[in-house]
This record gives sequence, structure tokens and C-alpha cells, in this order.
Amino acid sequence: MGFVIGGILVAAGIGLVFARISQGNKLMQIKGTQTVQTKELQELCADVAKEIGAGSFNQLAEVKGKSTCQTPLTSELAKAACVYFSMRVSREYEETYWDTDSNGHRVQRTRRGSDTVANNTREIPFYIQDDTGTVRVNPERASFVAEKVFSHFEPGEVSGPSLSFGGLTIALSGLGGSAATRTLGYRYEEDIIPIGRDLYVLGEASDSGGELAIQKPTDKKQKFIISVKSEEELVRSATSAMTALLVASAITATGGLAVIVLTAMGILVI
Repeated sequence: MGFVIGGILVAAGIGLVFARISQGNKLMQIKGTQTVQTKELQELCADVAKEIGAGSFNQLAEVKGKSTCQTPLTSELAKAACVYFSMRVSREYEETYWDTDSNGHRVQRTRRGSDTVANNTREIPFYIQDDTGTVRVNPERASFVAEKVFSHFEPGEVSGPSLSFGGLTIALSGLGGSAATRTLGYRYEEDIIPIGRDLYVLGEASDSGGELAIQKPTDKKQKFIISVKSEEELVRSATSAMTALLVASAITATGGLAVIVLTAMGILVI
């Protein structure tokens, strides 16, 4: 058993290393891509179209400006005008279970958990507007750093086969549980990219669809980010994450190796 636990810890440490590499690539792309104004981007695209034809422009781009859209979405919980929303409803519960203590005695314990009741995510194309003009953003498959606009906990269980809140009705059939499980309540959360908000957008500028737009890069290694946080905030966040992942990976992998060695020496018996 000790070898299994040690192996799991080492594997987890390796996974954290790869997560740190991903954060490093993200940081390098953010810091290495120069911000361009929308007018300049449109002019570059027009110049390429004159030289080799429309539909040929393709380059990584970073733009900053306000989100605009003539027919925005309305988020499901906050009822806010937006170009993206992600809604989640989860059931929080408490359950009792049997465990074995250090003396080998059977004891009853309590733990809390949650399961997802419903979730929904939608996004639509929109425009980024800066002081020089606008450029279209096709947000499909983007990594969103959104603003939390709704968080509410409704205590207690519901009677009946569905859950209703703010005009939203959710069927509750199929939820797991047992006699030892007690529902504490339901948590409602929603994140959005609102209309008129200053955004940071990093992706690939291309006119392959007939109109210049920033979209998911064809190179899978490149990031596509739409964020309510500024470039500076994203850099700080990625840098902190890299430091935390480095420490966590070192501790986890070292601990796993220690468990394996001690088990092999017969010092640790699990």
C-alpha cells in the first residue's frame, strides 16, 4: 500500500510540474505579445489583403478596450446584459459515514459535500472598442476570466420534483443521496463578461471568416484569453500560481519518494 500511495504522490507532483509549465507558457505569451490598437490592426489586415488577397491575414494580437454588442445576452441569474455568462447551481449536503480510527474502532463521522444540479454557459461574438475603432471577437473556445455577479445560498430542502428560483426551474430527478445524507441548501452562482466593461483580449487576429476577428489560435500551444482583469493583474496571478505550483510539486513529489523509500526499507508500514 505504501508503494501505491508513494506512486500516487509522485504522479501528482509530476502533474503539478506540467501545470506550472502551462502557467509559464501563458505568462510568456501575455508578456511577449505587444498591445495593438484596433485601427492599426485593421490597417495591417487591409495591407495584407492588398498584397496577397483577403483571407490571408493571420497573427497573434493583444487588444484592450470596452466590450460592445448590439444584441447582448441576458444572464440567467443576475439578468445582466453580457456577451458571456456561466451559471451554476449546486446542492450542498451533509452526510454521516462509518470509519475506522487509529485504534481500530468503528466510528461514525460527518462530512460535507456538494453536487451540481444545473449549469449553463453561453457566449456570443462581440466587439472590442478602443479610442481608435473596433474589432470583432469570436469567443468560441476562449479561456474566460469573468466577473462574479451573483452568489446566493438558499438553505433547506425543497419539496417536489423541481427547484425554482428567480424564474429558473430545474428538475431534481436523478440526484444521488441516501438516508444518511441531509441537504443543507442550494448555492446559485454566476460569472459574466458584461457589456461596456474594459477587457483584455489575447488571441489570433484573422480575416479568414470574411471579417477581421480575434479568435482561437490555430496553434494549440497559443492561448486565447478574454479577461475582465487587466494584463498586469493576469501577469501577477500567473506569477503567483507558478510559485505556488513549484512549491506544491516539490513537496508532493518529495513526500511520495520518501514514502516509497521508507516502505522499501520496512520502516513505514501502511
